[in-house]
Amino acid sequence: MITLRLNHQQHAFLQTVVDRDAHLGDIGDLVRAALQDAPAHALAGVVRPESPAPPRRTPVREHILEPGTGKAFEVSAGQVVRIAQIEGHQCVDLNVFSLSDRRERLHAGRTRGMQGPHPGPGDVLWSNAPWERPIMAITGGTASTDTQFPFCSRLIYSAFFGLHDRTNCQEIQNEAQREYGLDPWDLHESLNLFMHTATGPGGEAVIRRNQARPGDHLELVALLDLLVVPNVCGDDLSNCSNFGLRPVRVTIEEGRGEDARSARAARDRAVVLGLPRPREIPGPRPLRRDPGYMAAFPHLPLRAADVRVELGEALAGRFRRARDTTLYGDDDAAALRDITLSWAIERLGAFAGND
Repeated sequence: MITLRLNHQQHAFLQTVVDRDAHLGDIGDLVRAALQDAPAHALAGVVRPESPAPPRRTPVREHILEPGTGKAFEVSAGQVVRIAQIEGHQCVDLNVFSLSDRRERLHAGRTRGMQGPHPGPGDVLWSNAPWERPIMAITGGTASTDTQFPFCSRLIYSAFFGLHDRTNCQEIQNEAQREYGLDPWDLHESLNLFMHTATGPGGEAVIRRNQARPGDHLELVALLDLLVVPNVCGDDLSNCSNFGLRPVRVTIEEGRGEDARSARAARDRAVVLGLPRPREIPGPRPLRRDPGYMAAFPHLPLRAADVRVELGEALAGRFRRARDTTLYGDDDAAALRDITLSWAIERLGAFAGND
């Protein structure tokens, strides 16, 4: 026997695949079919060095972002935001607004145009027009980033999977920013942290399996007073977070002299020939926290919905050979979930192509 560890919304997805496939009687049949089609040997991944210990700074605030949640943090100019993996493999959506005017916010497109699709240490994040200026500097870390893919939303799960009422970045972000009076239409495209993307055979951007390990992190210095809103990506049906939802740690710290110098150097490189003269923008609209805010994230709690599956010796051996030990080590449950959900998603796509 082997246990397929799922949450209730993953279980519901697998059941939809079973219901559409006349060859499958239950989820156990689906797991066995997935293992039968699994490669004889897992591809070897790249083993990277351990993430370095964080520098010593004066902490201001620390918060654990639980799966299905986000949090808004006021960050003063010069302070450092550190976002770190706890268990690994978790994508994070980063959203940023100016505290002095809610209309100014991170612009993923301008950041991509000025810094490339994967900004990292030494780069800056840019705000939207008409401000168009650096608002944060990435000063350190081991996280991969991406500016090409939009946040997951109700649309994605409805259009691609026929699913509704499940965790997604759109609704998580809407709830987290509501603490400061930001409406759903104030949502902007996020910077994707710990997302591993590559170029596909046709030149298109594709999402690969998440390579983030425990301790991997990104450090950003605020260049002005900001509202920084990270959220745990709600996608548990793709490579984005390796078919799981996991907590991450957010720490706000006082910057050191070295942080200020690194931030200034990043900004100076980005605007080496100068910025245009700032335009006069009437009626600033500052952000203020709602003291009566009570978080009410949708689609929570996530409930365990494990499935016990009987495997013969041949399929058990197939699993031992096919599991990805580079990513998952000895975590058989995560490796089996990856194989099973990957197969089920491909199977659902085949059904859609025949509809």
